[in-house]
Amino acid sequence: MKLYQKVIVSLASLVLLSSSSYGEHIWVGLYNQKSKNEKSAQSVVSRDNIVAISNAIETEWSKGYFLIDLEQGDRTWMAVFSKTTGYTAQSLYHSGNWTRFEKVMKKKMVEGFSVIDLEYGDGEWIGIFAKGVNFDSQIYTVDKEWNQFRKTISNKWKNGYRLTEIEANDGKWVGLFAKNTGLYKQTYTSLDNWDGTRKVIKDKWKDGYRLTMIEYGEGRWFTLFSKTSGTSAEAYNGIYGWDRFRVDLKNYWKSGYDVVSITSGWYD
Repeated sequence: MKLYQKVIVSLASLVLLSSSSYGEHIWVGLYNQKSKNEKSAQSVVSRDNIVAISNAIETEWSKGYFLIDLEQGDRTWMAVFSKTTGYTAQSLYHSGNWTRFEKVMKKKMVEGFSVIDLEYGDGEWIGIFAKGVNFDSQIYTVDKEWNQFRKTISNKWKNGYRLTEIEANDGKWVGLFAKNTGLYKQTYTSLDNWDGTRKVIKDKWKDGYRLTMIEYGEGRWFTLFSKTSGTSAEAYNGIYGWDRFRVDLKNYWKSGYDVVSITSGWYD
């Protein structure tokens, strides 16, 4: 386990899908189109183990970037960075012991940090923490079963919270919720196949929802949709192979899109 930290004193839809065969691992990216004035400087790095990616994160921090998403899949660790996040401080912590990880996560939240991303990979829980986020009143929940987590989501919605992040792994469904997120009505799906997930995304876009999250865990594709004031074009892609995916990601950058998040899972 190690703690990494950086502190500073300063609907249109477009989908590119690859021809993946069943049972293959795929990388999935979520993108938002930005104007030239809105577009952020971004970078993506990949490494093959958590120590190497942690060192790469520190290098990107030294260049003025903030970590916005971390993903592990198919023996690859991937990190997405952005410069115009509004964050004023950031840290990262990982541990192979959930109890120890949860203790540090609670401590960071008491210190004024918010959890912006959770990841589980290679037997390690990883938390990305930041100050200067655009929401408040953050809480987290832990459930051992999908059906119980569904009830948790409904209960939190009734209390005015919005779901901002999930991580399903290691026999746990962990949810992050917050208030004043800019997200209004939310809905979600959780399916065990990618083709069904693609169809749901298409249908929800037609209904005026924005795709705010794609995650994979415990054998399920989880997609979260929200009503927001945003009107920029959205896109996602699902591609087999990290090298091919990275080439396509760069094409989205060239087309004026920012990376929102990346996940990985199985095309079943």
